[in-house]
Amino acid sequence: MTDSPNCWKCRFFKISWDPRFPYECEAMNFKSQALPCIQVMSIDGRHCQWFRLKPEDAQSAESTTPKSGIKGNQIDRSA
Repeated sequence: MTDSPNCWKCRFFKISWDPRFPYECEAMNFKSQALPCIQVMSIDGRHCQWFRLKPEDAQSAESTTPKSGIKGNQIDRSA
């Protein structure tokens, strides 16, 4: 396992509404076409200094909550 930051596990990483720049870093306030950690490494030559792991309770809540249908709505299978 590497010590380099992984944007998908960072609390500041978001998916942008802009299809030209789909990835967003809230900590550094920029959007990019590549993952922000890759952009930072290519520009600065260092790993992202803002990387913070997402809270564990948010990750475990998503994995343990059963959902079905769109946005958790029940699917009517009688039709």
